[in-house]
Amino acid sequence: MRTRGPAVLVAVGLLAGCTDGQPEPAATSPTVAASETLPETRGEPHESELPATWDERPDGPAPTPADQLDARALHALLRTRAEQAATATTCAPDDVELALAGFDVATGHRYTSVVVTNTADEPCTLAGRPGLGARGEWGRAFTNPVERGLTVDGSDPGRVRLQPGGRAASLLEWTGALAGAEDERAALLVVQLAAGQVPVGVPAEVEGALPDIGTLTTLAAGPFEAYPRA
Repeated sequence: MRTRGPAVLVAVGLLAGCTDGQPEPAATSPTVAASETLPETRGEPHESELPATWDERPDGPAPTPADQLDARALHALLRTRAEQAATATTCAPDDVELALAGFDVATGHRYTSVVVTNTADEPCTLAGRPGLGARGEWGRAFTNPVERGLTVDGSDPGRVRLQPGGRAASLLEWTGALAGAEDERAALLVVQLAAGQVPVGVPAEVEGALPDIGTLTTLAAGPFEAYPRA
C-alpha cells in the first residue's frame, strides 16, 4: 500500500462535510453507454497503443481546443471508468465545475486535488473513485496506467452530499515515468464522476504550470471526500 507523506495534508486542506449512505434510484444524468466497458484500473499500455512517434512533437495543424471537444471526444480520452454507477442524485456534469487545487511533492510522487463544486440549485452526491484520462498539450490521447488511489487519511468517506456551492475532492497522485522538459505534458484531464456519465474536461494546470504528467505516467485518484466550502 502506498503511503502519504505529511505534506499531502497541506496540498488538499482540511476536509469537512457530510455523507449519506442511503440507497438511491436509477440515474437520469447524460450517459455514454460505452464507458461501462472500461475497467476501473488500467495497467501499463501495450506497445500497440502507442503510435511510433508518440514521444515526438507532431507536424500538422493545431489540435482541437479543449473547450470544443464534444462528449464523444471526451469519452474517447477516458482510460478508466468511475467506480460508482450514476444515480438520480449523483452530481451531473452540467451542474458542477471542476478544477485542480493545491500541489505537494514527496519522493517520486506528486499530489493535487480534483475539486468538484456543485453549481446547481439542488444538492447532489458523489461517491467512489472517478474515471480518468488525459490529453497532452500536442493533442495526443495519453495512455496512462491508472491505479486505485487513497484518501488523505486512508478512511472510506462513503457517499458525499454536496449542497449548492458545496465541494468535494478526489486526491490525485502521479508517479513513475514523469514527463521531462522535452516531453509532451498533460494539458487536459478528463474526469468521469460516475459510471455512465459523460466525463468532464479539466485544464491540467497546477499552480500556473502544466504538471509533469506524461503519456506513461501512473495516475491514482482517491475516492471523493468532502472539501471545505469556498
